[in-house]
Amino acid sequence: MGVLMWEACSQGEVPYGVDKSESDIRRRKSNGEKLTMPNGCNKQLWEIIEGCWYITAELRHKSLETYEYQLDVNVIQKNPLNGLNGRSYEADWISKRESPITLMIMNKETSQRKASWYLMLNSHSHIIHTYGFVENNDQLPMLLPEHAIHGNLQIFLQQNHFQPSNKVLITIFLQILNAMIYITNQGVVHGNLCCSNVLVFRMNPTNSLENLVKLTDFSMARTKDYPYVDNELTAISVRYCAPENLKSTDQSNYSEAADVYSLRVLMWEACSHDKVPYGSDTSIDDIRQRRLNDEQLLQPNGCHTRIWTIIEHCLLRTPEI
Repeated sequence: MGVLMWEACSQGEVPYGVDKSESDIRRRKSNGEKLTMPNGCNKQLWEIIEGCWYITAELRHKSLETYEYQLDVNVIQKNPLNGLNGRSYEADWISKRESPITLMIMNKETSQRKASWYLMLNSHSHIIHTYGFVENNDQLPMLLPEHAIHGNLQIFLQQNHFQPSNKVLITIFLQILNAMIYITNQGVVHGNLCCSNVLVFRMNPTNSLENLVKLTDFSMARTKDYPYVDNELTAISVRYCAPENLKSTDQSNYSEAADVYSLRVLMWEACSHDKVPYGSDTSIDDIRQRRLNDEQLLQPNGCHTRIWTIIEHCLLRTPEI
């Protein structure tokens, strides 16, 4: 696990070098040589990685869950929330005043992989900040991300009748794009870009400087060479995923180009204000078939021509274009 996390943090570099023989690598490891901290690796995540590499097996981490907080000592669990991956609850700090927080209870089988992405991508201004794990009596994997008071972008657009100016829309898109560039530079594909995975922290329909959104939900994130699995497609991702992912389970199709396609469907939804791509009452099979039949999203009413040109170009069916 530690070496896997090192490889993800080092943007796809091969541990100990791609041109080294197995006997040479075995000798170097026997001599105590360890992998060094990758550039830009989160300090908290590096401490976890190092904890996986103790020579004595009993000293190694049994899991990623290095607790920095305790439930009912540092934080208190409150009302349930919707819209985040896993079971999520409002939460409050007990003894200190920090930013609002959410308590996320993760699936035990997948918590280590998913939590590693939250911790690895923790230092960007447009990616949700995660404080760490929360120890609890039920021994559940609890993660403590910051809380977005306005919820996610999809719900905000639908329930608040938010009518942003073109300048505000462009600001929102640039913030998301900035986060995606950072993720790509880490050698990671997000895999599930959509409006419901963009959290709204500040929003003003006319003043672009008073808007702040952050990317969340790394449940389908993976390094670029991680196999793409078709049965992971949900009703949401079928609407957003690139055509090459819809047609094939070939891992080579899972790329930054696929994230670019999904980003532009996200832009279409934001420009449509409250519409869901391909309809909210449509089955997964129906959406899949319509998309395989080359049905395209149409320009939303009121969408600025320049914005639509960008969206249209990035909805091209050929990833190389």
